[in-house]
Amino acid sequence: MSEKLLAKGLRNRQNAADYDRFSEAVLGPWDELFLDRCEALRPVQTGTFVDVGAGTGVVLDRLSKRAAFAGWTMIGLELYDDMVMAGNARFAAQSVRAEMRQGDAQELPLADASVDMVVSRATIHHIPDKRTALKEMARVLRPAGIGLIHDARRDMPKDLMDRFNAMRAEVGYLPTTLEEKLIPQEMETLLHEAGLASCSTLAFGNDGLAALGFEVVIRAAS
Repeated sequence: MSEKLLAKGLRNRQNAADYDRFSEAVLGPWDELFLDRCEALRPVQTGTFVDVGAGTGVVLDRLSKRAAFAGWTMIGLELYDDMVMAGNARFAAQSVRAEMRQGDAQELPLADASVDMVVSRATIHHIPDKRTALKEMARVLRPAGIGLIHDARRDMPKDLMDRFNAMRAEVGYLPTTLEEKLIPQEMETLLHEAGLASCSTLAFGNDGLAALGFEVVIRAAS
């Protein structure tokens, strides 16, 4: 793993196996919140779903088991080979209707207006050109398609961060860092700069699990 990539915040510090174990053991409550939002915002009965920065495919694995996404085409995009291989191995072992592909969030390997729902969880803070990544997510959406972004915020309450880091420590995972994270106001500025202010909403909470981060919803014109 390149130390330069780690220094630039382009990926998690752990390898695919460690990330997979961490996701399974710790991220369950946040996964469920995210999956619930995916289901609530689903724009069509059956379509194409893309997870940008899919890690080892945990979200796609869990989402594929929900009746609301039966019959959907599911694609996970990741920049790193070890994540892609681990995700596809997961899907094959469990007969999950999904596939991992290698791809850069700043230049999505997808045609214009080809996706019904594109999501990104805990990824935007890793991306060097966040504005371009936002534009790319909007570009690939079909009319009335939905983009959904969840990420941790730099100004999360200290007690919540301490609890989250304690959970990470229990499974031997390094503590989260805040320097590279965004605050909601910075995310709002990025949406304006990407030309998406009129078709997006930004939300965040101050209590419970929701206080850990923020949510962006991008709605393509019908």
